[in-house]
Amino acid sequence: MARILMAALLALALPPAASATGVVESLRGTAMAGQGALAQGERFVAPASIRTGAGSQAVLKFDDGMQMVLDENTVVRILQFRHAGKGGEDRAVFELLFGAARVVTGRIAADSPGQFFFQMPQTRLMVERPADFSVVLVNPAYIAVHAGSLISSNAWGTTTLGTGSTTVVAASAAAPAAIAPSAMPQTAAASMKTLQTASVGVPAGASAAGAAAAAAADVPMPPILATVVTLGIIAAVLAGLDGNGTATTQH
Repeated sequence: MARILMAALLALALPPAASATGVVESLRGTAMAGQGALAQGERFVAPASIRTGAGSQAVLKFDDGMQMVLDENTVVRILQFRHAGKGGEDRAVFELLFGAARVVTGRIAADSPGQFFFQMPQTRLMVERPADFSVVLVNPAYIAVHAGSLISSNAWGTTTLGTGSTTVVAASAAAPAAIAPSAMPQTAAASMKTLQTASVGVPAGASAAGAAAAAAADVPMPPILATVVTLGIIAAVLAGLDGNGTATTQH
């Protein structure tokens, strides 16, 4: 009886940071945490190093609601993760060492944005507001912001990366440069496409309007609808012209 009571007291004495950090929400293929294999539904604790195998994809869901999608052959380190809830000392620090990851931020980024960090060799990302973003490391780093706003900080300086932007960071002392998605190398583009088709939610704390706009931006317009919209625009332009093809203005 005394041993049971002592065990219970020790369990109560453990700090919140010792509790589980998150769960493997879905898994295709293989994933490892340290030297042990992970299974779907299994919980993990920070600090931890998680890596996926060839042809694999893992979706991690953290205790603050954040989701992280890991593409194949990816290594990410969970350096710190503490979610104490509102008014608590929250902190989340991640490091992408290799591969590609998509992050949909949770309550830590929403409630304590200054305590959320996602770093890689080329730069460190912080959130300006709840965000959904992807990072592909093929040296350099490619960053796509699907929703929200990020701050990139490295030896060059700091800059804001807004919704819809795609950026390349060549080195830790290089300025982030805007790039067209079509200009990315084939390997990086393929990883970005895979990450964007993953089933994830919306950032915690994001406005409903912003989430809807971000979701619509990722979905291509159907050809028939695109044709109708185009014809409508043409009709509107023609209605504003007089018989000589000159634009008319109504006062």
